[in-house]
Amino acid sequence: MVHINQVGLTQFKSFGGAMTIPLEQGFTVVTGPNGSGKSNILDGVLFCLGLATSRGMRADRLPDLINSAVLKAGKAAETTVSVRFDLSDWQPDAAEDGLEAPEEGPWIKPGQTEWTVSRKLRVMPGGSYSSSYSADGVACNLQQLQTQLRRLRIDPEGSNVVMQGDVTRIVSMSNRDRRGLIDELAGVALFDSRIEQTRRKLDDVQERQDRCRIIEQELLASRQRLEKDCAKARQYQQLRERLQLGRRQEMVLAFEAAGQALKDLANRQQALEAQEQRDAAAIASGKETLSKASAELQTLQEQVKALGEDQLLAVQAELKGLETSARELERQAGRHQEEGQRLQGLRHDLANRRQQWLQQSRELEQDPHQDALAAAEATCRGAEAAVEVSRRRLGDVAGRSGAWLEEQKRRSGRRQELQVALAPLLEEQQQLQERLRQEAERLAELQQEQQQDGDDEQAVQQRLEQLEQDWQGLLQTLSSGKQALQQTADSLAIQQRTRSRLEQEQTRLEREIARLESRRDALQESRGTGALRLLLEAGLDGIHGPVAQLGEVDDRHRLALEVAAGARLGQVVVDDDRIAARAIELLKSRRAGRLTFLPLNKIRAPGGGGSGAAFARGPRAGGGETSGGLVGRAVDLVRFEPVYDQVFAYVFGDTLVFSDLSSARQQLGRSRAVTIDGELLEKSGAMTGGSLSQRSGGLSFGRSSDQDEAEPLRRRLLELGETLAACRREESKLAQTLEQQKPQLRELEQRQAALVAERNAARRNHGPLLERSKQRGERLSRLQQDQSDQQQRLAVIAQQLTPLQEELLQLEAAERTSDGHDDAAAWQQLQQDLEAADGRLDAARRERDALLQAQRERQLAIERLGDQRQTLEEEEQRLQEAVQALATTHTSWREQQQELQLQRSALQQQQSDLQERFGEQRRARDAAEAEVGRQRQELQQAEWNLERLKEEREGLIEEQRSGAIRLQEMEQALPDPRPEIPEELRLAGLEALQADLQAIQQRMEALEPVNMLALEELEALEQRLAELNERLEVLNSEREELLLRIETVATLRQEAFMEAFTAVDGHFREIFASLSDGDGHLQLENQEEPLEGGLTLVAHPKGKAVRRLAAMSGGEKSLTALSFLFALQRFRPSPFYALDEVDSFLDGVNVERLAALIATQAEQAQFMVVSHRRPMIAAAERTIGVTQARGAHTQVVGLPDAA
Repeated sequence: MVHINQVGLTQFKSFGGAMTIPLEQGFTVVTGPNGSGKSNILDGVLFCLGLATSRGMRADRLPDLINSAVLKAGKAAETTVSVRFDLSDWQPDAAEDGLEAPEEGPWIKPGQTEWTVSRKLRVMPGGSYSSSYSADGVACNLQQLQTQLRRLRIDPEGSNVVMQGDVTRIVSMSNRDRRGLIDELAGVALFDSRIEQTRRKLDDVQERQDRCRIIEQELLASRQRLEKDCAKARQYQQLRERLQLGRRQEMVLAFEAAGQALKDLANRQQALEAQEQRDAAAIASGKETLSKASAELQTLQEQVKALGEDQLLAVQAELKGLETSARELERQAGRHQEEGQRLQGLRHDLANRRQQWLQQSRELEQDPHQDALAAAEATCRGAEAAVEVSRRRLGDVAGRSGAWLEEQKRRSGRRQELQVALAPLLEEQQQLQERLRQEAERLAELQQEQQQDGDDEQAVQQRLEQLEQDWQGLLQTLSSGKQALQQTADSLAIQQRTRSRLEQEQTRLEREIARLESRRDALQESRGTGALRLLLEAGLDGIHGPVAQLGEVDDRHRLALEVAAGARLGQVVVDDDRIAARAIELLKSRRAGRLTFLPLNKIRAPGGGGSGAAFARGPRAGGGETSGGLVGRAVDLVRFEPVYDQVFAYVFGDTLVFSDLSSARQQLGRSRAVTIDGELLEKSGAMTGGSLSQRSGGLSFGRSSDQDEAEPLRRRLLELGETLAACRREESKLAQTLEQQKPQLRELEQRQAALVAERNAARRNHGPLLERSKQRGERLSRLQQDQSDQQQRLAVIAQQLTPLQEELLQLEAAERTSDGHDDAAAWQQLQQDLEAADGRLDAARRERDALLQAQRERQLAIERLGDQRQTLEEEEQRLQEAVQALATTHTSWREQQQELQLQRSALQQQQSDLQERFGEQRRARDAAEAEVGRQRQELQQAEWNLERLKEEREGLIEEQRSGAIRLQEMEQALPDPRPEIPEELRLAGLEALQADLQAIQQRMEALEPVNMLALEELEALEQRLAELNERLEVLNSEREELLLRIETVATLRQEAFMEAFTAVDGHFREIFASLSDGDGHLQLENQEEPLEGGLTLVAHPKGKAVRRLAAMSGGEKSLTALSFLFALQRFRPSPFYALDEVDSFLDGVNVERLAALIATQAEQAQFMVVSHRRPMIAAAERTIGVTQARGAHTQVVGLPDAA
């Protein structure tokens, strides 16, 4: 049985130093006084295995688990706890088949006999800490460690550890968590792991299928292109012939167009020459007018300059400079204020430090230890004299008889030891020699008998061995056949159960989908979306959709705007009232319900609304709140197309959006308001608000109104259909295999019966001879083994006797030659006197050293105070100098500020006088400057236009020359004979022909390249498609197999859970009845899908009605929790159980019942119980005592069994 056989603790909580606690199987009680640290043993196990947090181990932080004696402030410290498991008879769970060992971290191997887990907690000097795990020396993290603990059936969240106050955790935990305990017992996590692995493989297969389908689509598209290549080639030839004809026609039309363009250039040149002459005359007139205006401007400028404009500019520049100096002085004032505050703080700090120095000086003026030190010196001198006297006396006696006393005492003691050791060895030697003689005689007799029966026995033995070989081979074959048949039958049963479960789930999903579709239809009917869909399916044009789909809003405004719009969100926007009337008639004829329509040609906001541009702007920039909590108008917070401005103005009207209710109440009665949280305040004074239910059933801005909740169920239903088909095929295949295996197994069983009869006959005929030979062989073997053991023991005894006998003879000889002495009594008395004197001297010296140390510390403190005084005086001097410097700087700053103010006042007065003197003349000058600038700009524009006309005329001349040359070249390049040009082509012009030719060229380029080997390529493509289809079939088969495997494992998972639940329920009923004389049972919340619901404990104590667990007393809760705990353990024992004072709420009778139950359960698991109760201690197989040793460390002591 797996159990903990050793716990090692180093500096853990109350355990100082290193301590190793050996443990054994069965029932162990740890007991001791309160506060002695008995629960810390269990805390150490929990800490090492990561089964509890620091608070679960009664510590605020992990560093609190380190022994307080080594956890000193500012120093590093660490604690280490190790737990060693005995794995002698451990075997991996069958559910682990198929799981591979991880690449990193620990892994318990089959056949491993021991497994040690260690955890180290180290606290750094700065207060930070680190924790590390290892298993058999392999570093790991907590998750990897918990994986291995689960393999040992130790659940990190399980109930095998119950600490103080946690008894009712089993009862108070949630129903799903309680069901999780059954999950752990049933190995649901391993099943989930296998399902997850298969899911990953399924995803990989699906990905490969998708890639193959993508390739298949590409190949199909390529095949379509290849089939069109032949037609493309013929089309390409036709287009090329049309292009060649069109190129010749283009050359003729281009030649005609070039001639006409040359004539147009000549006409344009004549028009430009006439325009050039008119522009030159206008420029001459403009220059004369500009000359006059410039003369008038010069006169005004001289007048303004004479009045002092330069002086005004200089004054303004000087004022700007004074402003910069003023800002610099303001910054200096701020720095002076900060420096003053800093110096004031320093002065206050120095005063406090001087006061502390004076107080410490007064305390150290007098020495309180002077008299005590003198007395201690005198005591030391007296004690030293007493020790010296005792030593001289002892020396005198030791010189006379000390050596003889010691030697005599040693000889006597050693002789007695040797005699005690020799007596049993000599006796054992004689007995072994006699026994060896008797066994040698018996061995000779048996060997003689064996020689007489040897030949007959050998022939019989060979025949029986041959029959045994045939029998073993047949048994192995028969076992394999039965195992294969059983596996096939089990697989068939699993497939049948899986099919049944899938069919039930399929029926349930079909009902759920039908319910959701019915609910969706009813919901659409209530919202009107069903009627809208009918209109759209009828092909009615001009329908834009419901209001909710035509606008977008921010999420923070969504609730407020949807409340403000209300039912108008579902109203339908149409182009005009004619379409609305047709829609109403259609709804009436189909009896499809009612809708409200908003025709864009008629709809208007109440009161006329605002302009469309204002409505379409959406929310203000920034989206923040205005004063008074107003967020904005509701219509401004919606983004929509301008065509819908009147629609949204009608929907929201003058509704305002506020941030909270208190802000909105200020507008109550004046306007309609809504808050961000959805409160609505009407203009009439009505207020609507409160909690809001889920709004998933209504329309919402910017969201689909018809979310199909049944879509995931439909996908699951399709997957179920595919899996069911695969399941039925696998079931049929397994049934056929089973029918084939049954005849083969019957044939093997008939052969087994014949071989059994033959073996029995052989054994009956030769049984006496074989039995006699067997017994004789066993006796010979035992005799030979006994002889060998006895001879080895005789050799060991001889080696031990020789040195002991020699030493005894030497001691006897020495005693006969020794003389006697009589000074022993005096020696003992003097020795006691010397020890007492030494004790008194040590105590006196310790007292004197303590007083001297205190005196030296006082002297050092006085020296430190002197240094502090000098430092204070220097700091005070520096502070006074800094204050004086700051005062001088601040005085200089005041003088600079006053001077700057006087200069600014004088300059401002001077500026005012200058501005009054030449204001009118300056404005006249500025107007003249503007007029001259305008005339100069117009003249420059006219000159530029004239220059441009000249350049254009010269360009036309050059273009005429080059056009004539190009026309001559085109005439020479014309085809001969010239192609016929239809009249409609000539009327369309050259550009139409070029566009047609460009289109033909593009069509040809679009057809390129033309593949003339299309047939060969198509054949190769068909072959690739066939191979791809075969690969897809293989992948489909793999996918079906993986789906079937997932559902099969899911069936096994559910069956394993139900098996564990049924067994635990039965154990719970039995244990609860034995502990409380009542009855109770376990109840699943979801019987159809047990892994989707929780687990409830139903308890009925004796003499009481069925009560809620929360209404039970502490003892009843404890009994209920413990009953459930032991039921789990009885189904699948955990290697160990740790219970910390679980009997504290129970009375004496119930403690006895609990102790008896634990003793029974301890036959299957290791129990470590911390308890003070006598019945619990009496029922234990062994008891560990815990007490508080010196130095506040916990000491572990062993007590007699069942103390």
